[in-house]
Amino acid sequence: MSRSSSNKRRPAGQGRGQTAPPPTGARLIRSGSLLALVGVVFVVALMMVVSLVGFVLEPDPTVKAGPMYVTLALTTGAALLMLFLALNASFLPFMSPRRARDAQLVMWVMGVTGIVTGLLTVGQEVSPFVTRLALGSIAFMFITVQNARLARARAAAPARKAGPPASQGQPHSRSRQRRAGRKR
Repeated sequence: MSRSSSNKRRPAGQGRGQTAPPPTGARLIRSGSLLALVGVVFVVALMMVVSLVGFVLEPDPTVKAGPMYVTLALTTGAALLMLFLALNASFLPFMSPRRARDAQLVMWVMGVTGIVTGLLTVGQEVSPFVTRLALGSIAFMFITVQNARLARARAAAPARKAGPPASQGQPHSRSRQRRAGRKR
């Protein structure tokens, strides 16, 4: 009788679903891309703060000041919160995952509310802020996707090290089968 290749035992560490740690080159690329994405979010937040301070110090007389202050306050707050959440998701985890999800919801609501308020009341004067927040949110989404992948990998790593793979830990089912003619 020939045994199928699926019944053969594999050496430890070579089973299905187990991957070797990424090489240092891949790790450097991942860290570099995360740093670049956090840099994009940082530049967006910095530009929003500069715009807010610039409008507070020298308001434009052709723009309605009240709605512009509200728009700038909401969009700048969203951009700063986006920066803190990007740092939390990439290099400096200082918030719990639940608190980060709550802060992310606040960030999205502030950004959307600021953009909608600005577009409805001020009009075209808000287009630079919309562009900045759109660019920052794309970078932020890439950061959160990468963070979710790393979290799944970290959660799966201890499970693999805890015990032997299922194919090695249990005896084959053939050895437990009853043979015809024998009674127990």
